[in-house]
Amino acid sequence: MSAYVPPARLATEADLNRAWVNKAAELGLVNLSTLDGEDLIVVRVFAFVDQLVWPGERRSRAISRNLEPWQRQAVNAARDSARDEFTKLDSVLWVTPKGAVVTHSPGEHAAFVLNATADRSIFAGIPLGKWIAELPQGLETIFHWPSQLPIGPLPLSDGTGLHLAAFSTVPDQVTVFVAGHGTPLQASTLSALQKHVATRHPGGHVRVIERPLESGSSAHTHWFELYERPDGTLVRRPLALRELLDDYGPQLNHIVQPHDSTASRRRSKK
Repeated sequence: MSAYVPPARLATEADLNRAWVNKAAELGLVNLSTLDGEDLIVVRVFAFVDQLVWPGERRSRAISRNLEPWQRQAVNAARDSARDEFTKLDSVLWVTPKGAVVTHSPGEHAAFVLNATADRSIFAGIPLGKWIAELPQGLETIFHWPSQLPIGPLPLSDGTGLHLAAFSTVPDQVTVFVAGHGTPLQASTLSALQKHVATRHPGGHVRVIERPLESGSSAHTHWFELYERPDGTLVRRPLALRELLDDYGPQLNHIVQPHDSTASRRRSKK
């Protein structure tokens, strides 16, 4: 579970007015003394459903009201999803006048839409997985995503350091992401990197994944897993960033898009 975040910062990171945090607390959806990344998702979903008006409805924002059953179901589903090991980047929270459903893959999304019944023909979709993956560093929620391992940069011969991010994934394996370098890794650098990691986390296989050199951070961009042939040459196997985000969660998202914070997104809207 992520660290405590004050109400004002939670509102800022959610790109919402502080009043939404206070209102969620008044309704018993969050506790102001124990706010964390999970609550950030809850408040963001709450603000969405509280402003959602179905066709044929009329209501005034000036009138104070309690949560309707479908709204509470949506908020509860969001909190459950923040704890669910099946939640992925593609997960969508579907909200209907009758309740809420979470789907986790394009096939499940299509089935929900195509199988809509008469009482579920009106719905709204919330990109829940994406919202969770956008959480700021330190506020990650889903417990099954691996934690980062402490590891320093790899010193290079030119006096600079190679930025590394290491994760413990499967038993006896450390996965290392390499980012922020100007040229592709060479075999000698890969060997030095593996020794660097092994001295800090001994006894396991070191898996190395390299960030692409081209600019851009689209979820369709490929990263590369590095393998060394017996003759010393390197093989680069492409990996889809979307799949990596499913496995490593928000932590990797910060490596991929270190500049894409909530604050920068907010500035871009002005």
